[in-house]
Amino acid sequence: MRKILMVCTGNTCRSPMAAALLKKHAEQRRIAVEVDSAGLNAFENEPASTQAQTVMQDYGIDLSNHKAKRIDPQTLDQYDLVLTMAKNHKQQILNLRPDLENKVFLIKEFAAQKMQETNIRNENMNRADSDVSDPYGQAVATYQRTAAELLQAIEAILDAWQ
Repeated sequence: MRKILMVCTGNTCRSPMAAALLKKHAEQRRIAVEVDSAGLNAFENEPASTQAQTVMQDYGIDLSNHKAKRIDPQTLDQYDLVLTMAKNHKQQILNLRPDLENKVFLIKEFAAQKMQETNIRNENMNRADSDVSDPYGQAVATYQRTAAELLQAIEAILDAWQ
């Protein structure tokens, strides 16, 4: 079973949505994963944003019990893979733990790498070196676009793992 950590800034939008989407879609495909999320600047126990909860309901996912947590660099060893939502998240983690360079990736970077390794083509995949757009404080429509962006990368990863 792969243990995966999704990381963003506050752990109230992108990383909890990514973790929930990965967990659900991996379960549907019978791919064994354990998924968690954290934020580099999270306020402990903050709930997922209202907009994130609303959008995840459209995917049949309940984020109402989500509690934000701050990333702990000392516990990163327990994960097989750390996927970040933005290049600066990846860099911050690697600044703290340069020894983890082989398991910390931008989510789109990792998706593109897996697609290339398995010769999977996905013309809809956005640029591999781009950040997942940050919907924080925006309208539900922006959160919907972010969720779709996350799901695109997640589906590419799961396609490669199957």
